[in-house]
Amino acid sequence: MSRKTAREQVYKLIYERCVNEEPEEFSLQLALDGCNEDDGIFIRKLFEGVNENYEFLKSIVERYSKGFSFERIFKIDCAVIMVAAYEILYLDDIPVKVSVNEALEFVKAYSTDKSFSFVNGVLASVVKEKEVLLSERESELQQVD
Repeated sequence: MSRKTAREQVYKLIYERCVNEEPEEFSLQLALDGCNEDDGIFIRKLFEGVNENYEFLKSIVERYSKGFSFERIFKIDCAVIMVAAYEILYLDDIPVKVSVNEALEFVKAYSTDKSFSFVNGVLASVVKEKEVLLSERESELQQVD
C-alpha cells in the first residue's frame, strides 16, 4: 500500500467520525487488515492524532470557512481538511505541499466541483497561520492541565 492509499484510508475513517460523532475502532481495525507494518503505523498515527485533536481541528474548519458552521459543510470536505491540517500542523516529516496536493486530489475524486477551491482556501489559511494555530492549541492544552 502506498502512503497515498494509507492516507485515503484515514480520510474515510475521519469522514465516518464526522458523520457518527465518534471514532470507530472497528473501522480502524478493518483499515489496518492487510497493511504492512509501516502503513499500519502511519494510519494509526494519523487516525489517532486527528481524533485526539478533533475539536481543535473542527474549530479550524469553522474558522476558515467564513460563515459556515461545521454542520453545514460537506463531511468529506471536513474530513479532508482535518486530516491535511493535522499533517500540516503536527507532522513535519510530510511536506506541506504533499498534504495539500493529496487532499485536493481526494476532494476532486469524491466531493463536489466547488469543494476544490473551498478546501484549497481553507488549507492555504492553515499553512499561512500555522504558528498562530499551534500557539493557540498549546495555550488551550496548558489551561486544561
